[in-house]
Amino acid sequence: MKSARVSETLIGNMIAEPVFSEQGNLLLKEGVVINEHVLDKLLVHEIDYVYIFDALMQGIDPKGLIEDEKLQESVRVVKHVFDDVLHNERMGVKAGITESDIALVKNVVEELLNELENAEEILYTVVDLIGTDAYTYKHSVNVTVLSIIAAKALGYDRLDIKNIALGALLHDIGKVRVESELILKPGKLTFEERKRVEKHPEYGYELLEAIEGLPFTTKQIILLHHEKLDGSGYPWGLRGIEIPEYVRIVTVCDMYDAMTTDRVYRNKMPIYRALDILMAEAIYRIDPTIYSILLSNIAVYPIGTGIILSDGRIGVVKTYRHKNPARPVVRVLNSSNGNGNIKLEDVDLENSQILFIEDVWDVETKREEKAAKKEKSKVMVN
Repeated sequence: MKSARVSETLIGNMIAEPVFSEQGNLLLKEGVVINEHVLDKLLVHEIDYVYIFDALMQGIDPKGLIEDEKLQESVRVVKHVFDDVLHNERMGVKAGITESDIALVKNVVEELLNELENAEEILYTVVDLIGTDAYTYKHSVNVTVLSIIAAKALGYDRLDIKNIALGALLHDIGKVRVESELILKPGKLTFEERKRVEKHPEYGYELLEAIEGLPFTTKQIILLHHEKLDGSGYPWGLRGIEIPEYVRIVTVCDMYDAMTTDRVYRNKMPIYRALDILMAEAIYRIDPTIYSILLSNIAVYPIGTGIILSDGRIGVVKTYRHKNPARPVVRVLNSSNGNGNIKLEDVDLENSQILFIEDVWDVETKREEKAAKKEKSKVMVN
């Protein structure tokens, strides 16, 4: 238990001691989780400090499948290579990508492969590390990790997996030819703007087509990763077996990560909602086998995820299991036992027939929303 100044950073913590107004009226009982409504109540009553207790997260250490430092380094390499290609474009250099940069991206793929070599029983989860301004680079690394997992599950050999991963890492390289204001536009794109962005697969292929150090598989992925099985994709509107399986792998992984990562124009959606959308897409537009593999290798509710149970209790995911990721062990907050102590309970949802996860809550998103609202109110006042 500790004393803390009331601010949006407290969202997700719990009140450790009762809070009273200046008139002596009880405002909040101990054990209340601080959400946006509770925070507003504290601010309205001009409560400056409260005692908090972060019991829900005690002993819970959310981790991604790949070490943070490795992900950060991979993202830095992708950014460096994209920046080099953009510089070469502006300088009129014929080669889209240098041999040294090819060596760098191949090394990233090799290191990611090595990291995943002994991760057979670990479900995929990548912790957000970077803001939305670095979305393209982080997205490229995430899609690469997912594509490696899917390709391994489909039985591809190591060389083919490396070529697929290389295509995944470079799949958005063509965006260097698209105006950055379109890539980072916070609002909806116009029809003309969308068509401009949709040229990036062709731009990427043009940049790398003549590079002998890149395999054909990699180049095809860059060109075709937005094609869909029903012919609704681009740039060529291919259908069914016209799209190679290794391309379809990156397509599904690309779609999943795009939905579950923060973008400049929207916040990420919960994993289970993204998977529901992809399930509908798997009927006609994406490969259902690859979707099933993705589903069985993703932590639907990663450790540390804030959850709301069907009985209304709030908690976090404590452990998950590979064979039944939708039924993790969760730590929930029960009502106080009356003596000022906070009562917690670990619930194994696999052993419960009546409880299920009804929704999730994202502490960081709530904090950002609150901070943005606060900043907007300041601007309006001024």
